[in-house]
Amino acid sequence: MNNEQTAAENAEVDAASALGVEEQPLLEVKDLKQYFAVDKTLFGKPTKFLKAVDGVSFKLHRGKTLGIVGESGCGKTTMGRTILRLYEVTGGEIWFKGQEVSKIKNGEFNKLRPNMQMIFQDPYASLSPRLSVGEIIGEAVREHGIVPKEEYQDYILGVMKMCGLQPHYYERYPHEFSGGQRQRICIARALALKPDLVICDEPVSALDVSIQAQIINMLKELQKSLNLTYVFISHDLSVVKHISDEVGVMYLGTMVEYGSKHDIFENTLHPYTKALFSAVPVPNPHVKMNRILLKGDIPSPVNPPKGCKFHTRCEHCMEICGTVPPKYKEVEEGHFCACHLYNTPEENEQCKVEMHKMQELERITALAKSYMKLGNRKKTAAESEKEEKDIEKEET
Repeated sequence: MNNEQTAAENAEVDAASALGVEEQPLLEVKDLKQYFAVDKTLFGKPTKFLKAVDGVSFKLHRGKTLGIVGESGCGKTTMGRTILRLYEVTGGEIWFKGQEVSKIKNGEFNKLRPNMQMIFQDPYASLSPRLSVGEIIGEAVREHGIVPKEEYQDYILGVMKMCGLQPHYYERYPHEFSGGQRQRICIARALALKPDLVICDEPVSALDVSIQAQIINMLKELQKSLNLTYVFISHDLSVVKHISDEVGVMYLGTMVEYGSKHDIFENTLHPYTKALFSAVPVPNPHVKMNRILLKGDIPSPVNPPKGCKFHTRCEHCMEICGTVPPKYKEVEEGHFCACHLYNTPEENEQCKVEMHKMQELERITALAKSYMKLGNRKKTAAESEKEEKDIEKEET
């Protein structure tokens, strides 16, 4: 599928590598934000936001897989949907193939949609029960004119074969298939548009373990043959380790650690990542796990903690963690982390200055509020006295 284009792109990449030129990333996300209004004034002005994605940044090169991990509710799926503009971007930038796509109009972005596809988590809910398999896979192909009309059916059958679906499934309906087969249909629907980027939103979490392995191996084979680029969202660390080239760890809408698979799994930096990995079961009863138990619950994304969002649960928490947000920076080559444990002496001094400024600002704000309350009390007392005098006058 599109072999000539893929070969040409590979030749360009090889030429760039030979000349020592750094390859341009296929996808680059800069300080991405996605906020949802949860409270509004009488006139509809938002007053409180749920910060689902709060300043995420990364680069992803063609043919690679980025695994995104984190607890449920950390913003993984929302980030994926925002990259595809299923939600309008609140803030930040999304660059795809050298073009900023976060601010272009929907009409222009619709031309790019075939190049950016998504495989959804639930294979039961993401397929229309009214359409046959052939119609499900081919609906968008016909809409975007991917192939001529006379080649349409042969093309769809070719995509089905590539995804492990038999030709006689063409006329059948989703309710006739198992979960694994349904997910193959979802994958075929996404790949039929010849995308460059595929966002996989926990594509195997609803499947049996044996079926999971088949789907993961199929995705890897398709990536090699079609030169696909994946953003693989999952909470299963063993699956992420198997399929990913790079890994990003999210906590409460923020990317806390990012790097190559080897760096993340063999040289873990962030305390949250260490706690996350310590929860992975080892299939050996003689190996004792050094489990790191996090204290407390995940804070609300509507009202996140000040400073480092993880400080309320971190065993390494320092004074500056509760006031100053840590900078997301490159601690080692290609290994990024957002934690005050890796600050330089100069950065610690700067954080102390910022902390004192914030504490002084909080003190002044609290003082101003107390004066306002006192003024309101005096005003209320004066109004009450005036009302009493008015009543006395009326009586006399």
